[in-house]
Parts: sequence; structure tokens; C-alpha cells
Amino acid sequence: MKIHSDFDDIQKDWLNFVDHDVIGTNLRKPILDSWIRCQKRKMNPRSLNRTPSVSEENFKKRLEKNQLLLKTAIPFMVELQEFVNRSGFSTTLTDTEGVILELICDQSILDEAFNKNLVRGSIWNEEQAGTNATGLAIDLQQPIQVIGAEHYYECYHDLTCSAAPIFDESGILIGVLDMTGPKELTYPHTLGMVVAVTKAISRELYIAASNRQIELTNHYLSTLIDSISDGVVAVDVNGKIIGINSNGAKILKTTTFDSFGKNILDIMEGETILDEKGNPLPAEAEKHIITKSNKINCLINRKLILHENGQVAGAVATLKDLNSSKRDKHCRKGTRFTFDDIIGVSSELMRSVHLAQIAAKGSSTVLLQGESGTGKEMFAQAIHNAHQSDKPFIAVNCAGTPESLIESILFGYEEGAFTGASKHGKIGKFELAKGGTIFLDEIGEMPLHVQTVLLRVLQERIIQRIGGTKDIPIDVRVIAATNKNLAEEAQNGKFRQDLYYRLNVLQINIPPLRSRHLDIPVLANYILNEINQEYQKNIEPLRPSTLALLEKYDWPGNVRQFKNAIERAVNFTETNRIDEFFITDFFSSAQHQAVKHHSEKNIKETSIDLKDLELKTIKKALELYPQKTKAAEYLGISRSTLYRKMRFHHLEEFL
Repeated sequence: MKIHSDFDDIQKDWLNFVDHDVIGTNLRKPILDSWIRCQKRKMNPRSLNRTPSVSEENFKKRLEKNQLLLKTAIPFMVELQEFVNRSGFSTTLTDTEGVILELICDQSILDEAFNKNLVRGSIWNEEQAGTNATGLAIDLQQPIQVIGAEHYYECYHDLTCSAAPIFDESGILIGVLDMTGPKELTYPHTLGMVVAVTKAISRELYIAASNRQIELTNHYLSTLIDSISDGVVAVDVNGKIIGINSNGAKILKTTTFDSFGKNILDIMEGETILDEKGNPLPAEAEKHIITKSNKINCLINRKLILHENGQVAGAVATLKDLNSSKRDKHCRKGTRFTFDDIIGVSSELMRSVHLAQIAAKGSSTVLLQGESGTGKEMFAQAIHNAHQSDKPFIAVNCAGTPESLIESILFGYEEGAFTGASKHGKIGKFELAKGGTIFLDEIGEMPLHVQTVLLRVLQERIIQRIGGTKDIPIDVRVIAATNKNLAEEAQNGKFRQDLYYRLNVLQINIPPLRSRHLDIPVLANYILNEINQEYQKNIEPLRPSTLALLEKYDWPGNVRQFKNAIERAVNFTETNRIDEFFITDFFSSAQHQAVKHHSEKNIKETSIDLKDLELKTIKKALELYPQKTKAAEYLGISRSTLYRKMRFHHLEEFL
């Protein structure tokens, strides 16, 4: 495209057009077309001296919307400005509507830039600023240079502007880069520099989008692998662990965090996945794996990973613990759970599991503290089954037992001890737990007079039945659990301090779900697999967008509430995948429930945020794809669900 440098000829053409409606011969077509559009809008070319600006609130929203563009473009803008330092040029970045998001210029021209309203938030599209390079770059979606009197408004005739569009990874316009300076310094290579920088910005945005896609793919794969019931371990040719799922870590008596990057021989001895020369071992074999803490009988299935030239790069193995079925048979005496049933990979949960595994090796009293729904009884059963699976496990809910009966239930009673008592007397829970474990759930609700008796039992290890005089020795392990802060309860006189000290030998805090968001994808797909088997369904693994919604919520009811939400969504879905509507709908219902230790206000605010996010996403889809079928496909939901959501959010204008 030819660029005029004869300022006088351009000025004459401008005067002839403005004053006499005469079209000159020196005008480029894009410039002339723009002048005609401005004239049809009845824009007075001699009236404007400052372009308008958007409101501060509107500008903040634009900055938030274009964070990625700004983060990518500003370093290039700074570098570009250094080439023209102290030359009177400024560099601007605008959005697709011509609003300046960022301005970089010499200190010496700040006042002049301000006078022309060349500031952040000012609008430089054709409708507001007439013919200019930024506005034309938006309309043409091509680079262009506008010189002197080629600007429609006379107040900009002393400027030259070089602008080029910026496109995202999909080729969609997302912004414009412009360099503006004195018209006397007009050079064609200025536009060339701007074009080179916009291409570099677009390339960076493409790389960033590719990286996000790779991260998303990795997220899919890691979630899928972690949802597998068997253990999965991947190593390189030197035996370094480059991937392990939570079940694999449990089988090998480690954690995903601790094992990553270690050599496989650091956590297991003897034959592993590859031999010393990196050669393949039998594809499938039953082996006795020896870890640092235990001997495990496993079925190992190995598969080599090869380079294109056929050389071994590493291997992946699946581990099936053959002892687990045997353990399951032994842990059915009043229990269901082992440490293998505690699902998660977060460091917060793994620390609690590790402490519980240490506690399981001894016989000291354990105090489990955690909010309702965090899995305190699961921990109690896992501690018991680790070394006492063939012994009785007796659970007592101190909150659900009538105060008048709790003492007799715990310690038993003799014949005729009280009105209505069995004529043969009755054995108590402590005696039933002989040699095993008694689990005192919600011990913070135990009446004070029973606490006094329990303290004596724990100190002397003997009980007396109600109405009896005989001391009965007991050999039981006590595990207590509470959702209260017993230390505070003791200070406030609501719980005996001496009993608290006696119970608090080994204290294990079980983290709430809101503090272990890393566990949500793993837990969600594990629960989904369980429900699929139970209800004979085939629901697909949750999409990242659905998992993001689950991670954003606080889950005041913890794992119990979380499982309820997944099960509800599975039952309501009309397809083979969970519709996000049922997740957000669950949040809306959950905000009306009273949950201990959780503010209703916080729940309501969370729900509102999620609704707003969903509303914006649906509106964006409908604006991009007016056809409802395509919009539903873009959102990953069925068309009927899209219509239901549109009615729910009152989007009647799109119906």
C-alpha cells in the first residue's frame, strides 16, 4: 500500500472534501471511505479537540477482561518504546472497541498526550475519534498508517499514527497496538515495527493457549489415572518415578508428594518394573513387593514406553494388591474401612493419614478432631483394621444416646439395677470391645457425670456394671471423636479438663474439604465410579469446568455433602455425563441449610458468584452462536438443559 508523505497535498484534499465535498486524487481508499462514513454521521471535523473516555467502573471491567492481553503485550510495548525514546512517540494498546488499556510514552509529551486525551480509558474507534489508525485497524483488521491531514478531525493533523491488529490463537481480533508521534517523523518502517511486535504478541498468546491446552489435557489424564482403582506407577529408564496415582502410593506405603522424583528403589526393594539393564520384565506376574514398612503381595502388569528408535524410555506398571480382598474379609466385624478407603492426594489429608498410621501401631488413646462429614469414623475404623481387624470394633454415638441410658450402655448393668432392667442384666459396650476398639463418637456431647466415670475407667482400666460391685478389667483401645474444640470446651467448663488430657494422647486433626481442594477431582471421580457400579450407570468423568465449580464451593458439610451432591447429579442427569446445572442447582439448595461452623452468608455469596459466572458464560455462548444447538454444544450441555438455564436466568431476549 502506498503511503503519502506530501503533507501539503493531503491537506488540500482534506480542505476540498470538508469545505466543498470534492474528492481529491491523492487519497487512499481506506482513508476516503472513512471520511465518507464520518461525514454521514454528521461529525464536525473542526469541532473535536478531545476524544471521550469510558467511566472508571467500565474501564476496570475492561482491564479485568483483557488481563491476558495486557500481561502479554506490555513487555513488548516497553521494548518497542525504547526504540523511539525521546522522539515524541507514544505506544498504546486498545481493546476491540478502541478503548486505550495501556499507554507508554516519553515523560516530555505527557502534557500534550493529556491535551489530546491520549490516556488510558479514552476511546479511539472511528465513531468517537473519526479517521485514525486504531479505528481503521479495528474495521479493516489490517495494519495501517494514518498521516497528518488524513485524520478526519483537524485537531489530529499534526500526528502520524501506525496501528496493527492483534489476533488470538483462533484468529479473532482482541486488540490493536498503535504508535503515535509528530507527522514530521513519519516513516514507513514505523508501521513495520508495530506489525512485527503485534505478530510477536499473537505468537505469545498462541503459545500460552497451547500451554493451557496441554495443562488441560494433563489434568484430564491425571484425573483419569487417579480414578483407576488399581495402583499406577510410571518410571523413566533409570527408575525415577515420574508419575504415581493415589492408589499406587497407598499400595507402596508412601504418598504421591513424597514419591514423585524419587527412585523406585527408594520406596521398594528387590525387583521393580525394569531390570538393571532397563530390559522388560514379564508383562504380568504375581510378586511379593517389599516396601520400607511392609511386605505386599501384588499382581504387577508392566508396559514399556519406547522412543521412536525403539529404545526404552521407561515403563508403566499397574499394581493390584492381592491382600486387599483378604483384609476386606477380616474387617467386616462391625467395620468397613481401611486406610485404602481414604481417598485424596493433598498434603493436608496425607499428613493426617500418616499420623493415623503411626497411631495404629500402638494402643494409646486417640482423639480425632474434625468437622461433621470429614470422615472421623472412617479414620477410626482404618486405625482399628490396620492391626486389630480380627478383633471387635464397637461404636457408640454419645450425642445420639439418651443421657439416662448412656452409662448403662457403656458399662452394662446387673440384674435389678433399675426399673425396667433385664432380669439377667446386660453386658456393656466396653466389655463387648474386649481386646479390640471402642469408638466414642461425638464425645463432646457426653454428660459431665458420665465423663467422671469414663475418666476413672481410662485411668484404672477397670469398670463396674451399674448395680454391681465387681471390678471388671478391660483391655480395649479407646478412639474418641468430636467436631468441637475440646480444649475450649474444657476452659469453658463444658468438658472435664482431666478427661480431655487423658483423651488427648494422640490427637489427629482431620482437615475439612474446603482446605484440600487438590482432593476434589480425585474424590469426585472415585465417588462417581462407586455410584456407577452401584446404580449400573456409565457416567463419564467430570469435565474440568464442572470440577472447577466443585472446587470453588466451600462444602460446609464436607465429604458427606460432597458425595450427596455427586449422587444427586448422577440421578438427575438425562445423559451419560453430569450437567453443570445440577451442581449449581445443588449449591442454591444447600445455601438454605443450617451447617455447623459455617456462615450462611458465605454460602449465599458463593452461590451468587457461581450463578453470575454461569449467566455470563451462557450469554457469551448465545452471542457467539445464535443457533441453540451450537450454543449448547459449546457449553457442553443438552439443548433442553440450555433452554431450562435460559429461563432460569431470565434470558428471554435470546429465546
